Amino acid sequence: MPYDNRTRAAAARETRAAVLAAARESFLTSGYAATTIRGVAEVAGVSQETVYKRFGGKAGLLKSVYDIAMAGDDEDVPIAGRPQSLAVHRATTPRETTRAYAALARWLMERAGAVLRIVVPARGSTPELDAFMHTIDGERLIGTRMAVTAWDEHGWLRPGLGRDRAVDIVWTLNSPAVWLLLDERGWTGEDYERWLRETLDATVLS
Repeated sequence: MPYDNRTRAAAARETRAAVLAAARESFLTSGYAATTIRGVAEVAGVSQETVYKRFGGKAGLLKSVYDIAMAGDDEDVPIAGRPQSLAVHRATTPRETTRAYAALARWLMERAGAVLRIVVPARGSTPELDAFMHTIDGERLIGTRMAVTAWDEHGWLRPGLGRDRAVDIVWTLNSPAVWLLLDERGWTGEDYERWLRETLDATVLS
């Protein structure tokens, strides 16, 4: 029985990986609107029912592709538990935490950049794409609030800057839309990381 369970689990992982690989390729080459569950299923060698059952539809596929792009793998470890995120919270000085935060933001944007280039400009084109963007904006807000709350508790926020306003500022600075604008202007990842670090030092932390 344990062997059978392991075999089924391995098969399920292989199926999931095949579907996500097919979905990612379709999203990046054809765009969100032109990608279909039928096409993804055919490339992955599974039924459409399997795709719907595992991912709930095209928006669910996109979210899974995005999550893997952000984390770099399909492991069940949240971004907050990754070494790059932990470095932000383990910092012992304001400058150390902004260095870690800027490095984290760059790491995330560069990993998810290909997906972001497809979905961010298409925002507003479909209700499900809007829902996807609302979800990832909400997740980003949660992460931002965690970081800013820690900074506030350390007494690192600039004098007169309240926690809520600081959250809004950082959430705007780490927006994928901002990263895409700078990317279009020819900024490198190093340029973005340096700018974000210096801006946080100048406007948020003391």
